Amino acid sequence: MKTLICIDGHDHALKAARLAGKLAWARNTEATFLFVRRYRKDTRGYNIRRKTTEIFTNWTEELPEMAYLHEAEEVFKKARGSQEDEMEREEPHRALVHVGKGVFEEGRIQLRSAGSAHLKIREGVPHEEIVREAEEGHYDLVMLGAHLGAGCRWYEIENIPLTVAQKAPCPVTIIGKEFEEGQPVLVCVGKKPPLESTLHLGQVIATNMKSEIEVLTVLKSADPDFQFSQEVSSMIGEWSERPLKVTPKVLPGDPVRVILEIAPNYGLIVCSYSEKRKRNRLGKVTKKVLCRQFNILVSR
Repeated sequence: MKTLICIDGHDHALKAARLAGKLAWARNTEATFLFVRRYRKDTRGYNIRRKTTEIFTNWTEELPEMAYLHEAEEVFKKARGSQEDEMEREEPHRALVHVGKGVFEEGRIQLRSAGSAHLKIREGVPHEEIVREAEEGHYDLVMLGAHLGAGCRWYEIENIPLTVAQKAPCPVTIIGKEFEEGQPVLVCVGKKPPLESTLHLGQVIATNMKSEIEVLTVLKSADPDFQFSQEVSSMIGEWSERPLKVTPKVLPGDPVRVILEIAPNYGLIVCSYSEKRKRNRLGKVTKKVLCRQFNILVSR
């Protein structure tokens, strides 16, 4: 499981890091923490592109982004618990280091062990760099904090979680509140259920968080003869055979209104990327839930 956790220095991002730690269920889980530094012609503070030399000497003082990354890494480790792999350190590697102006010197560098988290800084437009990293790194999941503003302004391109959820090549989890152990997981099923890979991810999350799963369909009007599709019924049956409590649920009304009313009762809401499968367009339900600071897993 390869997870990209996006850090921006805000509390919601630390909540995402904490949840990622709780979900680090396997020893082969690989976590990468990414901070995207906005690149401008007149960048305030440290200029990574022009001061290659100091990166190897003064980076802890000159790059405040590293403090955010280290803070998130500590939150992740505390939530996950210690692993023996992190105690194993490889021997220093010989490397050719660029010290500036085309001058290279031989040196020895200490790489992190395979069990450690990776810390990265990219420069550019935040949502573009997050999506680019997700594509280049072939991640299984992207996690980031919810937008700090109230609601969503559709003309505002700075809603990074919204844009990432629309363009990322993999499932995206957006965290707006603490996900406490035992809180139920809501899986929203529309005309088409979330993709199998996302359903598996939701199942693993529920198992690790000791959560019950509720599978919800909202009908525009009550239908006493309604039955879930064979695909959804099969999914519910398969989950019920595992150590999970799964409850099917059917409610009448407007899907957006109904789901937003019950959303505060859940630790995580799983929604399809697009109810109508439009390219780079979130469905109305998914978009509304995402913009209300709830925890949401967007299927891709």
